[in-house]
Amino acid sequence: MKSPVVILWTNRAWLVALGTIGIVMVCLLILTYVSVKVSAPLSEAVCGKTIVIDPGHGGIDAGAKGRSGVMEKDVVLDIGLRLAGLFNRAAVYTLLTRNTDDGLIEPGNRSNAGWKRLDLEGRIALATEHNADIYVSIHANSFPEPVWSGAQTFYHSKSDDAKELAVAIQKELVSRLGPNLRKAKTGDDYFVLRKSTMPAVIVEVGFLSNPREEALLAQADYRTQVAEAIFYGTVNYLVDSYKKGKPREGDESRPTSDLPSEFTEIQDHASLYSRARAALNLEENEVALYFAGPTNFDDDLMPEVREIPGLGAESNPDSRASRVVQELIKGPARGSVLCPTLPRGTSLKSVKIVDNVAYVDFSKEITENHWGGSRAEELTVYSIVNTLTDVPGIKEVQILIEGLVSCTIAGHIILDEPLSPNFDIIEFRQF
Repeated sequence: MKSPVVILWTNRAWLVALGTIGIVMVCLLILTYVSVKVSAPLSEAVCGKTIVIDPGHGGIDAGAKGRSGVMEKDVVLDIGLRLAGLFNRAAVYTLLTRNTDDGLIEPGNRSNAGWKRLDLEGRIALATEHNADIYVSIHANSFPEPVWSGAQTFYHSKSDDAKELAVAIQKELVSRLGPNLRKAKTGDDYFVLRKSTMPAVIVEVGFLSNPREEALLAQADYRTQVAEAIFYGTVNYLVDSYKKGKPREGDESRPTSDLPSEFTEIQDHASLYSRARAALNLEENEVALYFAGPTNFDDDLMPEVREIPGLGAESNPDSRASRVVQELIKGPARGSVLCPTLPRGTSLKSVKIVDNVAYVDFSKEITENHWGGSRAEELTVYSIVNTLTDVPGIKEVQILIEGLVSCTIAGHIILDEPLSPNFDIIEFRQF
């Protein structure tokens, strides 16, 4: 028979036991306190928010297309669905503008000038109707030069909250997807950013024109990484806003108090542009044509000086402007390092100047053959506008397609009004 086990409690043993229990209890209290301090801001800042996820394009509007056939509409829809899943697990209410391969508006054909505007208006209306806290539009970029690469986020310059959101998302895109020197950038002409009443961003997840990024975007695991980058960037923005005690920006997305400083900034850009252009020292028959920069770090417009024989003697303003546009359509000169901004097959139908506004009508190929991408579309638009507003007697440019207004070249900018030159998009450099 085994002897019973007897535990003898001495004063010392009792003290050790109490001390051990006390240490454990203190640790538990500390862990509980830390847990509350960490999770409370996260839950209050994020949970219960409403976020609209807008996978761009859809249906007959495929968006950009890679050389191996990967289509923008498919890539961004998949990323949007993955992003919605991440937000839903964080108790965020998500609305997708589309969850299948459809646009909001299905026109009978692409010649219907207003169909894309109606499509984009429907996406914004969905966000407004549900009083969304954030609007995230997902796209994939493209450009004629395959060297261009890198995900990038765009915001409206008059919304401080949108800028903070874009910067937070861009930071995660760079850290999670690999080397990328691109930064969050303004995109004031993009329709959904112009019309949104809540913080809104466009996330271009990469360049389908770049073979490496096209191959990556075709992989499900990589698309998950993209969705995670957008998710964590958005969460970081919400938590930072919560810590600052900022109210939700549903009522006033673009504060008018910023207008004076913004006006000064615009004036500075115009002044710099005027001085740089004067340095070109153009002769009577010379013009500055604006084409895209040559490298992945030069996604701006750069001037190329070109001589057009007899231009200075041209007495008809419409004819003078027409000759300038014809040269722009030809693209950069042979041997130039710059990139074209108008797609192949584009032709000029007419130019008419009325009250310092040039009405420039292009053939449908400017849309049908465009390579897609929001930044590429912006460069196309302002290569036309900035080139023509350099011509005496032209202050604004209204772009038409097959005689129709309110059209779009690649689905991001609605050409519904005359445009003034964009000085911020121009870079002067010698090669």
